[in-house]
Amino acid sequence: MKKFNPIQSIHEVATAMNSTQDPDGLLELILDRCIQICGVESGSLMLIDEKHGVLDAVTSRGMNQQLLRETKLKIGQGITGMAASTGKAKLVNDVSKDPDYIQVKEEIKSELVAPMIMEDDIIGVISLDSNRLNAFTAEMLEIVSVLANQAGQIFKNLQTIRSLEQRTKIQATLIEISKVVSSTLDQNEVFDSIMVTMEKSLRLEKGSIVLFNKEEGLLRIVAASGLSPEEIDKGSYQPGEGITGKVYESGEPIIIESVASHPDFLNRVGYLSHFKHDPHNVSLLCAPILSEQTMLGVVNAFIVQNKHTDLKSYLDFLQVVASIISQSIKIQNLVEEAKKEISRENIQLKRELKNKYKFGSLIGKAASMEKMFEKIQLVADSRASVLITGESGTGKEMIANAIHYNSSRSENPFIKINCAAIPENLLESELFGHKKGSFTGAVTDKKGKFELADTGTIFLDEIGEMDLNLQSKLLRVLQEREIEAIGSTKAKKVDVRIIAATNAELEQLVSEKKFRADLFYRLNVVKINTPPLRDRVEDIPLLMNHFLEKYTKDNNKVIKGISREASKLLLKYRWPGNVRELENVIERAVVLAQDEILSEEDFSDILSSLEEMPENTTEVTQQNHVETVSGAEPLDLGSGRLTPGQLDGLDGRAMEIVVSEVESRLIQYAMKKFRYTKTRVAKFLGINRNTLDKKIKELNIEY
Repeated sequence: MKKFNPIQSIHEVATAMNSTQDPDGLLELILDRCIQICGVESGSLMLIDEKHGVLDAVTSRGMNQQLLRETKLKIGQGITGMAASTGKAKLVNDVSKDPDYIQVKEEIKSELVAPMIMEDDIIGVISLDSNRLNAFTAEMLEIVSVLANQAGQIFKNLQTIRSLEQRTKIQATLIEISKVVSSTLDQNEVFDSIMVTMEKSLRLEKGSIVLFNKEEGLLRIVAASGLSPEEIDKGSYQPGEGITGKVYESGEPIIIESVASHPDFLNRVGYLSHFKHDPHNVSLLCAPILSEQTMLGVVNAFIVQNKHTDLKSYLDFLQVVASIISQSIKIQNLVEEAKKEISRENIQLKRELKNKYKFGSLIGKAASMEKMFEKIQLVADSRASVLITGESGTGKEMIANAIHYNSSRSENPFIKINCAAIPENLLESELFGHKKGSFTGAVTDKKGKFELADTGTIFLDEIGEMDLNLQSKLLRVLQEREIEAIGSTKAKKVDVRIIAATNAELEQLVSEKKFRADLFYRLNVVKINTPPLRDRVEDIPLLMNHFLEKYTKDNNKVIKGISREASKLLLKYRWPGNVRELENVIERAVVLAQDEILSEEDFSDILSSLEEMPENTTEVTQQNHVETVSGAEPLDLGSGRLTPGQLDGLDGRAMEIVVSEVESRLIQYAMKKFRYTKTRVAKFLGINRNTLDKKIKELNIEY
């Protein structure tokens, strides 16, 4: 037999621990090395099953697998069980003389057992057996003990990896569920999609959503995974009846580790018949669906356990799902109430009015805008949090205005704050206030925006730019409805409705751990996505006329309209800056116009952009600016090549012209790339916001 160097084996295992992505394979390697170093015939690596008080074999060599499964040693039983209980290694070179030995195989004459210890916790043992007497030495015991502790470290790493994988799957599933909830107002569709997503993404075996029916006084299944319509019909319970009824009655979540043996499990629907494996290994998780102080129902899920299943993490997940279901029911109730109050005749009459395409200061007749107006009207009078998403320039702040001023809070404060415009170290004070002396410069007490917005609404623009530490404090406001000023030890209750807006993909930021998942779910109760202008071309004429009328009046000018050719030009343009860019273009044209009708010449910038773009392109290309100096060759900086004649013509101004042109083009590129959001542009360029504004003014950049 090949002789193995013990030190080399330990080094090999340590190296593999730092490089491998297969912890299970490492445990196999350690057992193999232990057997080879000792030159024995068989062995096993076993972990402690604390729940049942036994040793569970993870991997083995030279052992009968069926015998291992059937013969489970209890902790403290036999040589192996004693090592698992005491944490002391043991070497027995004649098992017949050891009173603790329990015979598993007749031919075994010697046994060596080393506990796997990690951070003072005994997590398992490595057991080696030989058909020979005196097969082991003290040196072997020492080497195997070292490898056993390495195995303990590997197992801890394995637990951590699997826990992270499970949490990552749970987080991804919650994001998918939140997308479903925000994509439709059809409650049945929401419930069915939640169950399908849970089953597909987390591979939960079965599950159901059970809601209380006031008319019948019963709990009934309204959505389920893996059940037939006939089985769903059987799913009705009295409050307090069975596990589901008891969770509804108590309002407390529960984990039933072995549902088949639980006395309260009714199996009325026939769940257990769906499990082909041992039904005693099936766990049931239940979470109450609660709206403020009212119980609405229960969501439950069945899970087939394995040794790596973290039931507590799954229950935490199920409680978040229950919260999402609760918010969905709230929204549905709002919809139903609104439908009762507003008849179809009234809606039709409103659409006949002169301003039928307006909602507050919002303008549009596109289907997407009409749908958005209806959604705003439905949610305006609730206290639900609203998340407004969309590109820069699409009117997110105007939507926030419309929600507030069409709500019952319209007479109360409406406070706005841009989270990206205020440095992180000052934003906390701006939001929550501070006490005198709490930091340098705090010379007096100051009320924060939340306190100023009490009984009203606060609008948090660019919420995606908020620091993670500050996000946790905002989450507390949403959960507890209270704030704590910097330097204060006393919390203060506030009644504030939160409307947040962002042009960032918050789901992506959550997956990148740049935005708190729990805060995202709290903000994303009602999601309103603002469509870009390029997707509602039919609204451009309405907006053109609106801005023309507004800026003609503001500038005391007489402009009767826009020519047909100019209108076609504006309709053809892609508007990367959306409504804000259109407004700026119309305002500039009105200010500089010399005739009563705006023509193509009044929109020369738009015309130039269209001429430089390939036909039907959706990309905005950067124009090549040409500098000319009196008496010199034309200077084309876009080509990147300068002839001697061109350079000579720049005598005395070479640095100024070239650097200014490069800065101008870089800023224009960044402005278009980030849709004219100056905070993002400044961050991309590596300069602060004030420097950016100064450069735009100096270089006479129009946008």
